[in-house]
Amino acid sequence: MISLKNKFAACTAIAALGAVSLFAAETSAEGPHRHGHRGAFLSSQLNLTPAQQTQAKAIFQDARQSAQPVRQQLKQTRQSLRTAVQTNNAAQIQQLAGNAGSEVGQLAAIRGAAMAKVYQILTPDQQQKLASLRAARRARHQAPAAGAQN
Repeated sequence: MISLKNKFAACTAIAALGAVSLFAAETSAEGPHRHGHRGAFLSSQLNLTPAQQTQAKAIFQDARQSAQPVRQQLKQTRQSLRTAVQTNNAAQIQQLAGNAGSEVGQLAAIRGAAMAKVYQILTPDQQQKLASLRAARRARHQAPAAGAQN
């Protein structure tokens, strides 16, 4: 008979793996190609000047370089987490899931700081356009969820 403690550990492991899998998909999409896409998107949608394009490119390159060791560590943490799950090491699963969350948070902070720097080089009109684009994106993502509830 499985004890309550073992059931809890198993449920925690499943939840941790699910969360890590979601973060894995999200952060892997944020690799070098995504940053290039972000710069091209900003440039085309916000009509960046050549000087702004150069500054944004440098900011995103710096962010990519800063994030590289964190991405590598996150990759190693995820591999260790998979091993801990396979060996049913509940304590290690808890620790590694926390580490993975922290590393994902570091990546989010790096991306956020880069976007904040880019935001500062935008004109007020470009900032307003970016806010409109974000609102439209948020609305697109919320529309299917609202329809699924009905």
